[in-house]
Formats: sequence, C-alpha cells, structure tokens
Amino acid sequence: MADKAHILIADISGFTDFNATTEIDHAAHIIAELLEVMIEAEDTGFTLAEIEGDALLMYRKGDPLPRVELVDQCRRIFDAFHRQLMVIERDTVCRCSACQGSSALTLKFVAHYGFIKEIKVDRFTKATGTEMIVAHRLMKNDVDSHEYILITEACCEAMGEGDDAPGQVWLKASQAYPSVGAVPFRCAMLSDFRATIPKPEPRPRFSVVKGDDDLEIGIHAPVRDVYQTLINVDKRPDWLEGVDTVDRDLTSERIGMQHNCIFHGFTLINKSVFAEYDLQHARYSEEVRVVELNVTLLAHYEMVADDEGGTRLLFNVNWLGATLPAEAKRGLLAGQAANFELLKIACETNPA
Repeated sequence: MADKAHILIADISGFTDFNATTEIDHAAHIIAELLEVMIEAEDTGFTLAEIEGDALLMYRKGDPLPRVELVDQCRRIFDAFHRQLMVIERDTVCRCSACQGSSALTLKFVAHYGFIKEIKVDRFTKATGTEMIVAHRLMKNDVDSHEYILITEACCEAMGEGDDAPGQVWLKASQAYPSVGAVPFRCAMLSDFRATIPKPEPRPRFSVVKGDDDLEIGIHAPVRDVYQTLINVDKRPDWLEGVDTVDRDLTSERIGMQHNCIFHGFTLINKSVFAEYDLQHARYSEEVRVVELNVTLLAHYEMVADDEGGTRLLFNVNWLGATLPAEAKRGLLAGQAANFELLKIACETNPA
C-alpha cells in the first residue's frame, strides 16, 4: 500500500575529482563526517532511506508538516553542516586539496510531498515511486545558487500557506524534465542564513616547550612532501618499522585527532596538538602516551627548507618530567632514528 509522505533530499556538492590517494581518502572522511552531523541534526521524524554518494535521502510518512517546521528542519541541518565545516577548517593540519578545499563545500535541499511505496530488500527498507523520481530529478535544475531550499508546489499545497523563517524570500519557478513534464516549485536562497552562523571558538594557544633529547636528519624532498608524509597517519606503517596497522579516529588529519599503534613493543596513544605550516618552515607536535610505561610525552617535529630544495627534519622529545630508565629512553630514540631513515626513503621515492 502506498503512503503519502514528505520526501527530503539534502545534497552536498563542491568537491572535484581527485587523483592523489590522500585526497580521495580525506574527501571520503570529510563527507562521511558531514553526513553524520546532518543525520544527527534531523529531529522531525524523518526516516533515512539511503545515503546516495554525497546526499541524504529521507522521507516522513503521514500528514504534511507545517511549512515552518520543514523549513526549520532544513536550516538546522544546514547549520550543523556549516558549523562542522568551520571546525574542520580551524583544526586541519593537512595540506591536501580535499582538506584545504573543504570550506568550499555547499548544501542544498529538495522537498516534495506525494505517494511513496516502501519495499523490503533483505533487511533494508527502500522507498520508491514516481514522486521519488520527481524529487531526484529536481536535484538537477537551473537555480543560480548552490545553497537553497527548493520546495515543490505540490508540497507547498499539502502544507498550506504559513509563516516560515523571517525575511526568507521565496521565488517561484518551474523545471521541465523528460517523462515527468514541468515541475513548479518555490525556492529560497540560504546565503543570508549562512552568514549568521557563528564561527567556533578558537582553540587554546599551544606553546611548544622542548626537552633535552634531539634527533636530526636531512631529506632530499621539499618541506611540503616531508610534512604531508609525516602527518598522514595512514602512511605511518610505511616508515614506522614494526607498525603494521594504525587504529585511528575516522576523520581527516587535524588537531585533536587520536591514533593508536604498537611501536617496538610499546602501545602508543598519539594525539595531534599543534601544527604550523609554510613552504619553507613547518612544525608539528603530538602528545604521546606510552601505556606500558605510564608516561606521556610531547614529540615535536620541525621541518626547515635547505638551500638545495631539501628539508632538515629536527625531532625533539619532551618527557614532561617523567622519570624513565635510561635504557627505555635510548630504546625509543634509537627506534625513532631508525624509522627516520625509512621516512627519508618514503619522502624521496614516493612524494606526498
């Protein structure tokens, strides 16, 4: 039996095609993270039918919502999306095109109302019907904006006239599609609303306080390649001997991200705490907890361009006052020195 329902599509756009593996991986992390906060912002009884690439397809069976509730729901999702984008922009430590271009991502909505049919496929429920096709077709339209709420006239008629967001201007238009015909709709731009979303609080300033133990190595690769290889957690097994896998937060590389690994028999819980970058000089710091020794330390990396287009990598450990056996310190530093030779090879033969 078919049911009447609201159909709502929230569609992210703005990422271009990437060639580098890092960019593809980080774009996927960012999109997944944004989709999650969008799903969490839904609180009006919609059912998530599908995640279609960079879009959420939702529906809500039953009587139509008041227009103000539908518009407010879209705006709450939009607000959560852009707040998370600003957090990503504030905290990213990665220089890849996906991470640096995430702030250009945009979000639009298409809302429709009509009959749908639920069908079960294995343990999944899928919504189908002509009205679902209409909603999908409307994602391709001639609206001269990337961020808007588009509501079909059929949906408007079902909801009835009513107040929505103060100052929201609705334009009437129509779009024709093969086999569907002309679909009239109303559209409101979201640029003014986006301008009201506050930026997140800045992170507390981090002071780099160095310790007494240092290592240094020269690498015949630009600062950017060394920096990108170093901060890319997924590449750590390429140059950390004895580390086969890394258990990491499923985000792109950024301040506050945590990853865990086994290094020379020690369980290390690493958290990114500081990054500063330009083409000639970059710095990066991690807080590292060595579980078996019950010790927390700070690992500081500094990359300085040399006169031949290479990089001097300087490493410093601040043991934060921990009393460690000299043998344990020597073992950790010796392991790091050996791995820096592997890092050198990785940077010189497989640039980031």
